[in-house]
Amino acid sequence: MQTKVIKQKIKSVGSIKKITKTMEMVSAAKMKKATDAALTIRPFHTEAQHVLEDLSLDPLAAHDLLEHNGVDTEVVIMIASNKGLCGSYNVNVYRKLIEAYNEEERKKLKIVAFGKYAEKVAKKLHVETLASFNHPVLTGDDARVAADMLVGWYKEKKIGTVRLLYTHFTSASTFTPTLTQLLPFSSEGKPDAGGEPRYEYEPDQESVLETIIPMMLHNIIYGAILESYASEHSARMFAMKNATDNASELQDELKLYYNRARQEKVTQEIAEITSGAMALTT
Repeated sequence: MQTKVIKQKIKSVGSIKKITKTMEMVSAAKMKKATDAALTIRPFHTEAQHVLEDLSLDPLAAHDLLEHNGVDTEVVIMIASNKGLCGSYNVNVYRKLIEAYNEEERKKLKIVAFGKYAEKVAKKLHVETLASFNHPVLTGDDARVAADMLVGWYKEKKIGTVRLLYTHFTSASTFTPTLTQLLPFSSEGKPDAGGEPRYEYEPDQESVLETIIPMMLHNIIYGAILESYASEHSARMFAMKNATDNASELQDELKLYYNRARQEKVTQEIAEITSGAMALTT
């Protein structure tokens, strides 16, 4: 390979390295902000789940959203990213969906997509998308709209079971795709045998549950959005760091090839000069 070509490749790799390093730093800053937001709302997100778990285990708590409505159609709220370059983040969400629903079960499945990648997954699997939220920054208003929309459809018996698929953030290097059921909310514990209700309601149980359950669902969905954001930026930061490291290694190898090629060229020129001098002296 000519030294000029190698030099151009070294320059190109150097430019890519600068871009990936910049993207790594940007992702690190965004990850810090997203992590702070996710950890701030996590107590509310967790407590909302606990409240719904208590209600689902209380035989004296009666509400349409706590009982299956008899409809077979299932809906998955799938939270993914709008952009790529985030390692296996989106792929892991896709794999979790494939593991949970086989080809036959996906015929009765519908998707509420958060992120453009979720839309792509629905199209790839030939699953109907009921709604799509792909703003650059998803907010609590988007979560509220989705919660109200799903609650309305569930009451009208247009949809059945509703599940939430998101990526739970554990640490900067650990984030796990998680699938949880929202409607009707179910708990792994055993229902109470009877006796006193777990909560006292004022003014009455029906009006309180009619307000509190959609609000809890909104909190859970918004918490999942923030958890997924933190996971996405963490995944992108590590992906860009690996890309930067790989660019550095490639740059070092190209420099080695460049030095070898230049040395070979110098050696060849010396040999040609020596041969010419010897020819003149004979």
